[in-house]
Amino acid sequence: MFTLLTNFGLVILLSRLLGTDGYGLYTALIVVPTLVVSFFQMGIRPTTVFLIGSGREDENNLVSAMLTILIFTSALGVIFSAAAYALIGTKGYTPALLAMALTTIPMRLTTIYAGGVFLGKEEIPKANMMNWLTGLFTLLLAVAMVYFLKLGIFGAVASLLMGNTVVALLAISMLLRRFKTRLSVKNPLILKMLGTGVVYALSFLTIQFNYRIDVVLLKVLSVPREVGIYSLGVSVAEMLWQIPLAIGVVVMSRSANATDKNMLNQSTARLLRISLIAGIIISAAIVLFSPLLVPLIFGTEYLPSVRVMQTIMPGIIMIIAFRVLSGQLAGAGRPDAALKAFAPALLVNVVLNYLWIPGYGANGAVMATNVSYTLASVIYLFVFSRISGMPVKEIFRFGKEDWSFVKRFIDRKKKPESRIER
Repeated sequence: MFTLLTNFGLVILLSRLLGTDGYGLYTALIVVPTLVVSFFQMGIRPTTVFLIGSGREDENNLVSAMLTILIFTSALGVIFSAAAYALIGTKGYTPALLAMALTTIPMRLTTIYAGGVFLGKEEIPKANMMNWLTGLFTLLLAVAMVYFLKLGIFGAVASLLMGNTVVALLAISMLLRRFKTRLSVKNPLILKMLGTGVVYALSFLTIQFNYRIDVVLLKVLSVPREVGIYSLGVSVAEMLWQIPLAIGVVVMSRSANATDKNMLNQSTARLLRISLIAGIIISAAIVLFSPLLVPLIFGTEYLPSVRVMQTIMPGIIMIIAFRVLSGQLAGAGRPDAALKAFAPALLVNVVLNYLWIPGYGANGAVMATNVSYTLASVIYLFVFSRISGMPVKEIFRFGKEDWSFVKRFIDRKKKPESRIER
């Protein structure tokens, strides 16, 4: 919830101070490192969760291998991003902006890798800290550099870089204090982690392309204003994902350490049903109140973003199902399930964006996104059902136990000393 608030504050700040054109340029600039990081994570985070949770490898060697991989993936990520910028064009960006955007890559990879270690140890608060601290520092720095110092896009990108850098240094210090590490390319776990992680990497990259390819295509096929309008609408709508994303992280950590798979299936399905109800309620509120709140909070120039927010809600709700269910299969070492669902959806997404963006701009991108999200989530649901052995109708079978589960969760939070249920 804290991350949700800081992200929302950052969106408000940057959208108002940069304007539609400036916010569009900022979003299009950072989308390249975002996509590159998605691949050059190389699936190390979920692989680390899985290997630590299984207890089959020495943790010091595992962390050493992870840090060695981090050095190489950071360098390759920067090189690949530079090539991507050259390919799609750098109009509107200074060399300083491009350099800062590229430097965020090793910082983000560091916090992502470190989070995998903590999740594998079921130390979820420490993994979460990587997220909320980054959001807090980025927001505070953006207030100083964009609002007070009037540095515009430069200040926005600089605050993003500095926020990620502070948390990356903190993550490294936490790992070095706890584990005995030694960097060596001869560590046999490097190849094992990369071999396991490549499917995770392809899976995560395909998912992120589904989420972000529309921004890239909008910049190529449309104008910065349309990118800004679309990005604001999608950014606000995607905040609905914070709750299922948090649940998915917990499910991934638990599934890597679970022994009773049937109980895990029931718990995951129950969490999915509760998340869907919460998502539908919040999305209905966004649809109803966005026409009033968007011009008040972001300014009248973003009024076209209202239609983006309202139109994308069906797709956002569909992705909630994937967000919750994917945590279980990722923690169980089955990233291929997401790849099977999102690869065909990505192809559909790209084709529809090329067809609809020239005529409908941001609204065309939204329609393509809805089709893609729905297709991917439906496929994933059936893949999850087959792998888990849990029928689809049972996954969506609501019952009184769903709400007693919520009550037990609240009671346990009130009495943290009780660990019997766990």
